[in-house]
Amino acid sequence: MPSIHELTREEAERLVAAIGIPPRPAVVLTVMDEKSKEEPDLMVIGDAISRDVGVAAALLKTVNSPLFGLRNPVRSIPHAVSLLGLRQVSTLVNSLALKTTLNAQGIERFWDQSARIAMLSAWLAGKLGHDRDSAHLFGLFRDAGIPLLMRRFKDYKDTLRLANQDAARGFTEIEDERHGMNHAIVGAIVARNWLLPDALREAILRHHDATLFSGQAASEVKNLVALSHLAGQIESRATRNQNDSEWSRIAGPSLAWLMLGDEDVHDLTQSAASLLLEDTL
Repeated sequence: MPSIHELTREEAERLVAAIGIPPRPAVVLTVMDEKSKEEPDLMVIGDAISRDVGVAAALLKTVNSPLFGLRNPVRSIPHAVSLLGLRQVSTLVNSLALKTTLNAQGIERFWDQSARIAMLSAWLAGKLGHDRDSAHLFGLFRDAGIPLLMRRFKDYKDTLRLANQDAARGFTEIEDERHGMNHAIVGAIVARNWLLPDALREAILRHHDATLFSGQAASEVKNLVALSHLAGQIESRATRNQNDSEWSRIAGPSLAWLMLGDEDVHDLTQSAASLLLEDTL
């Protein structure tokens, strides 16, 4: 599988131009710049979020969702920022800005599914002692290339259907065959343009690569990919009563890496399914 680092500048620029990969929105730039300072100013961050109506509204909706379990609703951006803290706000702003930037008609189900997988990834990370924020952010950015390819290719939904039905060939192999590019590489370029951490970029690039777990990739990369695939399987079982299309290929190495057995997966699936049904995840 190609590495994002092996793409020449010309190849990357060609993909950016051909697909229209968006740059970081101003709100993301401000939050990330402020986060990098020794003494970040939460007021500056709050002001930047407030100026982006779409991100501000989405942030308040997310903070007041059952995921956070707050007793009293948050009514203002400054309150949300002070309550959540810089790290969690940074994660949420990146993910919410992605959705508002890439949103298009007809893909609401895609974002709903991505949100559920991201929340399940964070829940699993907490259960298994991994970084919840990184797992949540990865879950949302993992398939960011899909809406961009939908926008670029009129027949891309057919590609998705074929890739989900073909157990013999890899998902990205079918994309490459039909379009000369795939959503993993496109998503990794989005992550690079948005200056996400290297581990998230590598995980986005390789999340369909079952050989990842036997190679020299960083542990954080393997954690992110394994958690997201388990989350995808749980989400698929809970919402559609079927296995995720990638689970048969990736289950073995993912579960081995997470040191989980079938009984563990059953228990986690039961717990998460109940949480999803109660909408309290």
